[in-house]
Amino acid sequence: MENTTVYCTAPWNGLTIREDGHVRTCCIGQESLGNLNTQSIQEIEKSDSLIQIRQDMLSGNVNLKNCKVCIQQEQHAGSATLRNHYNNYYPTVNNQLQLRFLDIRWNNVCNLGCLYCTPMFSSTWVDRIGTSIKNLPVKDYQDDLLEWILERANHVNEIMLVGGEPLLMKQNYKLLPRLPKDCQISIITNLSYDLEKNPALPALLDRPNEKIIWNISMENFGDKFEYVRSGANWNQAKKNIELLMTYWPNTVGVNMVYNLFSAFDIIKTVKQYHTLGIKKFNLFNINQNNTIDLFNMPNKIKQLALDQLQEAYKWHISALHPDDQEFYKWNDVDSFIEQLKAPTRTIISLEEFNSKIEWYDKWSVNKFASLWPALNQLMHDTLV
Repeated sequence: MENTTVYCTAPWNGLTIREDGHVRTCCIGQESLGNLNTQSIQEIEKSDSLIQIRQDMLSGNVNLKNCKVCIQQEQHAGSATLRNHYNNYYPTVNNQLQLRFLDIRWNNVCNLGCLYCTPMFSSTWVDRIGTSIKNLPVKDYQDDLLEWILERANHVNEIMLVGGEPLLMKQNYKLLPRLPKDCQISIITNLSYDLEKNPALPALLDRPNEKIIWNISMENFGDKFEYVRSGANWNQAKKNIELLMTYWPNTVGVNMVYNLFSAFDIIKTVKQYHTLGIKKFNLFNINQNNTIDLFNMPNKIKQLALDQLQEAYKWHISALHPDDQEFYKWNDVDSFIEQLKAPTRTIISLEEFNSKIEWYDKWSVNKFASLWPALNQLMHDTLV
């Protein structure tokens, strides 16, 4: 059974707690097992949905709704990375949930006002727009959930802390010291705080450094970093990176949102990150923001972006020791290259572009045209 394309031990060994209160079998599970705003975690761990997913898994009848991401990976790539991970590291299943892995997102409201974000995920945007967020969970469940996790914390082998900003969340200050010393901890952070004074730092330092994985959300540096990651401070972020590299030199990476603001500085940015010691890069598509999405640009602009991306990747590989080149490959860079080569379906207009940039400029001392003069001219010369 373990060798079939539908078997996975995730439904027996962990949970993903989403920022909206929904609970899922894993970070790519598509079916909600229940919502903590209306159900207790004790009810959800015994839910009919979870029982059915397990029964489907044991019988070989794949749950198409919940497991479609892995199914698609199996079909297109011949292997599903996450499914293989769970089967290899957590082969045991029994009648009760074993909290071996946990993806926990206590809060979705970030302290920054990144330009491509929304009020649903940013308290800064709520303040700027001057409106309340409809249907935002009150999250009265957090204390009960934390207690439930703490009772099982000594069994957790790996945990992913996501946000919002996870190192500004008081629940994680209580959780981190209770985790086993050999627990693998992955943190996605914007480094917008003083890490040296952060309450979580002592608990992180009090464990093997190879067990902490840092993924920093950023894709620019200097004034451009502060324009895009509105509310952040580059000098503070740089100071935090230097601290990270002191204690965790081999486990720090960057999650880069690939878009108009990052594509044409990517060579300089990668070189800057290399000087700080960062050699791990992950590229992510921008979501629900057509105006600065490279894949909605005319082919001339996409070609220039493609040239930059390929040159940046070539430089990155050449800057590495030969023994490190395979280890420090960019995740999904080949996919982005292929997307840039594909024909554009919908091209934004110059009017749309100018309107969006005018909106973004309202929130920054520096303006787009002064930060990216060549790109601004290119957009006005190319868009109609």
